[in-house]
Amino acid sequence: MNAAFAHGLAEAPAGAGLDIEPALLPLLIAAVLYAVGSWRLRRRSRDRHHLRELQFWMGMATLALALLSPIHTLGTTIFTLHMVEHELLMVVAAPLLVAARPSAELLWGMPHRARRAFANRAPWLRALWSAATDLWSATILHVAVLWLWHLPGLFRAAIESEPMHILQHVCFLGSALLFWTAVWRAARRHEHVGAAVLALFLTALQAGMLGALLTFARVPWYPFAPDPWPLCGLTRIEDQEMAGLVMWVPACMAYVLVALALMAHWLSAMEPRHAR
Repeated sequence: MNAAFAHGLAEAPAGAGLDIEPALLPLLIAAVLYAVGSWRLRRRSRDRHHLRELQFWMGMATLALALLSPIHTLGTTIFTLHMVEHELLMVVAAPLLVAARPSAELLWGMPHRARRAFANRAPWLRALWSAATDLWSATILHVAVLWLWHLPGLFRAAIESEPMHILQHVCFLGSALLFWTAVWRAARRHEHVGAAVLALFLTALQAGMLGALLTFARVPWYPFAPDPWPLCGLTRIEDQEMAGLVMWVPACMAYVLVALALMAHWLSAMEPRHAR
């Protein structure tokens, strides 16, 4: 099956609009749960976390932009937009959602019976979550997912099969959520900030290497992908170079900037201690 048909982009790119696909339902469920949970928690307490709420809705808006907008539809043919879509998931939406810490709101948005079921399984769920968000395990997983899904064999499966494409997005977003959660947790402990900074720099290095390989490759990695020329006037190799630059420069800079911000905060917190 041609990849363009697999994602709903046949031979009429001019009509490409909102590609309402399976991503819509999980996004709607998460939005409703969060809204209901926020309302219930406000009834129990007058405390408002405006910044966290803003971060959650910005993260959700970024997910919608990546998965439901023409970026997704045209990205089935234009590799550069495909890369933009994935970087929005990993370096914009994921850290925003992690910073929002929406677990309480999502839990309180559930029906009472479902909430009790989660509470009954809380001990082993916490243990599982703690293991999954170990800093180095999450970092290795995130980097592995990034490289594996750009191997020609898996990439071909993703563009030719809708279920595989969904799995690709789940892997990118899921590994990014685990990674940013691990970084956030380490950064909140003064003695682990250095490890969080190192994990961010190493991730940026790996993503930069992959982006550079894509940028400077002399032949297309994915010659089986749809031809982007009719839509954007780029050859396959030019499109691949642009996609590599997206990963190499702005996406890697996101990791580096967060690492520098954490390092600056760490150093500023150390100054009063040394002064005393």
